[in-house]
Amino acid sequence: MSEETVPKLALRRCEPNDLVLLARMNRELIEDEGHRNPMTVPQLKQRFERFITEEGWNVDVILLGNEIAGFATHRYEPDVAEPDGTHVRLRQFYIARSMRRGGIGRSALELLIAERFRTGDRIFLEVFVTIPGGKIFWSRTGFKPYATTMERLVEMKGRGGTLPMQAPAITRE
Repeated sequence: MSEETVPKLALRRCEPNDLVLLARMNRELIEDEGHRNPMTVPQLKQRFERFITEEGWNVDVILLGNEIAGFATHRYEPDVAEPDGTHVRLRQFYIARSMRRGGIGRSALELLIAERFRTGDRIFLEVFVTIPGGKIFWSRTGFKPYATTMERLVEMKGRGGTLPMQAPAITRE
């Protein structure tokens, strides 16, 4: 009887020939998040190139055996509240749709932390409210709510649109 071997999970820095696939995965991430980002796959590829060459982001490919299972985009950012003056910003973390729900995401995150970050690093990330499963995933992997980003779209003013609010009258007693 032969035992089935489980493919090994590994990380490696992305290479130029990975960028088209990562851009496709990024498009899926945007769709999964319900994000407004209209970028196309070619535009996302260019953005990855800019992230790496101009903006100081690290992009790691998550491998399951020889197959790309996902990616993570992260960097250290200044933070005066931290003892070493930095924190980790995890901008993107994506596992391919066909590979979810089997523990790969949790294992890949632990591998990323073990191989890329230092003891005591604080990791920040954004979780979109449009993905309830995302909040559950991040909570189960040890993340806790820290802040809430809120937005408001300013409607057209005048001509049938929203008029500027008047300041409330101040009364003195």
